[in-house]
Amino acid sequence: MRTLVVYYSLEGNTKDAAEKIAASLGADLMRLVPIKDIPKKGLLKFLHGGGGATKGQGTELQPYTADVSSYDAIILGTPVWAGKPCMAVNQFISDLAKKDKVVGAWAIAASGKCDKCLDIMKKELPSIRVTVGLADRNSTKQAAGNEVKLDSFISNLRKEFFLQEN
Repeated sequence: MRTLVVYYSLEGNTKDAAEKIAASLGADLMRLVPIKDIPKKGLLKFLHGGGGATKGQGTELQPYTADVSSYDAIILGTPVWAGKPCMAVNQFISDLAKKDKVVGAWAIAASGKCDKCLDIMKKELPSIRVTVGLADRNSTKQAAGNEVKLDSFISNLRKEFFLQEN
């Protein structure tokens, strides 16, 4: 099964998980890159990123580096902003012609509380059957269980969809 791992990452948390998932499953990797990204620090980060996410807005993205339509399965990752998927992921979902290809999703939150975000993604993409919520690596105490959770997520994707190991 040809698999694509798609993600957006502002500070590297989601990128690290995406790379591990793709390497473990022998999947291709595609980063969502906004034309104009939000600031990485300060009040504008929260106002722009959180404000747009709260409204369920998308953002203009650079051209995709992969032909999404050529994949059998897509695994999608997002940071959690204001309890919701980020704007780049909202845009990807909006652009996606065959939404039933998205079979798995993960979210990363500073609070470690990803359920609301993942529920929104599952509502938009009912084909999602395997999910995991992870804590931001800067939340040391909460992030301690991330590796185990991520390994379990990858294992469950393999079992559910017969995805091959690299």
